[in-house]
Amino acid sequence: MKKIVTVILFLFSLNSFAQLPYNLIDGRAHKYCEACQDLIQKKPDEVLFGIQVNSNGDIYFSMNNTEWFNKIFKNDSYGITVDIVSKARYSCKTAVQEFSLPKGTILAPMYKAELVKMMDELVPGNIFVKIGKLPANLVNKELEGNLVIVNGNYICYYTNFLDIDRTAWRLLPMGLYTDSLLQSSPTGNTTETGIFTYSKKVQLEIPFAKASADFNSNFLVQFFDSLNLAKYMIRKTEIRAYSSVEGSEKANADLMKQRADTISAALRKYQTHIAGVKTYTAENWLDFLNDIEETEFNDLQDLSKVQVKQKLTDRKLLDKLEPLLAKHRKAVVTLYLEKSTTLGAASDSSVASDFKNAVGNNDESKAKMLQREIVERIMDNKLPVDYMNRLEVPQTKAFSSLLNDREVYKYLLKATSEYEALENLLALKKLNPQSGPINYNICALQFFMWQYGGDTLIQRTLLKDIKALAGLFINEVLVKRMEINYHILKCEESMRVFNYEAKDSSLNRIHETYSGLSLNDEDIYSIARYYANYSNYNWAEEIIEPRIDQLDVAEDLIFYYVNLQFFNPGNFETTNFKKAMLNAVNLNNRRFCAFFLPTDRGGAGMQLLDYGELKTMYCESCK
Repeated sequence: MKKIVTVILFLFSLNSFAQLPYNLIDGRAHKYCEACQDLIQKKPDEVLFGIQVNSNGDIYFSMNNTEWFNKIFKNDSYGITVDIVSKARYSCKTAVQEFSLPKGTILAPMYKAELVKMMDELVPGNIFVKIGKLPANLVNKELEGNLVIVNGNYICYYTNFLDIDRTAWRLLPMGLYTDSLLQSSPTGNTTETGIFTYSKKVQLEIPFAKASADFNSNFLVQFFDSLNLAKYMIRKTEIRAYSSVEGSEKANADLMKQRADTISAALRKYQTHIAGVKTYTAENWLDFLNDIEETEFNDLQDLSKVQVKQKLTDRKLLDKLEPLLAKHRKAVVTLYLEKSTTLGAASDSSVASDFKNAVGNNDESKAKMLQREIVERIMDNKLPVDYMNRLEVPQTKAFSSLLNDREVYKYLLKATSEYEALENLLALKKLNPQSGPINYNICALQFFMWQYGGDTLIQRTLLKDIKALAGLFINEVLVKRMEINYHILKCEESMRVFNYEAKDSSLNRIHETYSGLSLNDEDIYSIARYYANYSNYNWAEEIIEPRIDQLDVAEDLIFYYVNLQFFNPGNFETTNFKKAMLNAVNLNNRRFCAFFLPTDRGGAGMQLLDYGELKTMYCESCK
């Protein structure tokens, strides 16, 4: 569930002393309001206000810091009301309306004495108070509530709210060590195991001719020969099929689907049982905007998508653009690979028997390969999860690496919990204290224990244990990733006790550390969400920005970038923002349109449609 507390977007510049209900006066330009505005300006970014309109019509004010509530509402002349704004204001049949106060329906103010009397404290330091009820004519409408802070009958502060998911940030993915670093990720299915693992990620770009879904198969032949694909199993496939931007969206969508299907069929000639194929289809607006920059066609960047398509019905213009458009008809294929055991034809019983013999002959290398084959069959639902318990391994140093792999696999298959896996790995450490993989896996699991309220001893020793990994031949990049995660959790700990100085110190350490790492989109997404969680929106944008004009950018990342840009209306007319919005619309139109739902329905905020640039895109894409 999203947090009730949301974030401040902007103040409206309105005419002072306008006629308002309840004898209210817009006094934000009056010196009487200077003290209130100065305090709000000085409060830490992490101190947040919120307005929530419940389905039963009850309206609540929330704030996540009692101390700052008492600073801002310093005496009984201060109070709160709300301006209720309806989605009807944003019909695509009408032009963008000028700001005026009120934008909707203002309720009667509630002053401090009554606020304190009615106040609840959800968790220490977080307040929640009912301040009114919806008028009957607004019940069951799409609405948002704007916060109004008053001093006497002067309106001293007015803001609407923009939402961003503040609960979704995670630790940087660390993976777990078997014979190599093993990454895991949800498959999106509902099976008991529901994961795939991979140790290598590769990418291929395939060109297509105009209006054709056929491609030169030599692209795949040469690609797979260079990979030596016989040594790998394809665990997941992502296909992004693109058309050039001219022509009808319907015709382009059909063509892109055919291109994705053609590639999928070709891949199955190499490995017949490819699971987890995910396809995206999109018109290639991103390459189009990139390629027309600083050319004679640059003025097309200033047009809407509909206007560009209209221009491209001009045959002469289309012929001139064809050398560029030809490069835009392509597919980007991403493969997640795991080492193959070459035991696919062996029966389950023979694999288990061979495993037992390998252990008996002290052949740990062969035993590890057989164990991995069994795990792959469990992940593919060909064997039950408890099959792992039938694999007996001596508890000796000689087999510590095999035992480590088994504990990792059992944990990834959810056959053991974090607690059980950590306990088992700590026992293995006694057999082989200098094992880098065992020590790495212990550190990784200790993060989960700390994150979910584990032993405070872990917090005191974890950083030392992480730094020691470098001496156990663990790659420096992996050690740095763990250091970042350490400071992420320290930051969260500081926030819980309102120690903003310590929080800033951890943030700065992370900002200094990540710059030396090679980050994938999942990493960037994790750090960006973390920065935004602490209102460092500029840092979040900075880390995502190099990826926004890349066709293989992750969907979550491009949508997060667009959401971040909503906090900075000055960027709405920039080329970067337009590219990001077009990319988002193409990747997932329904998700893009959901940005403009009211905040209580999961949107970033319907009042974003007060901006012409956003309303134009919305009305073109979300009719």
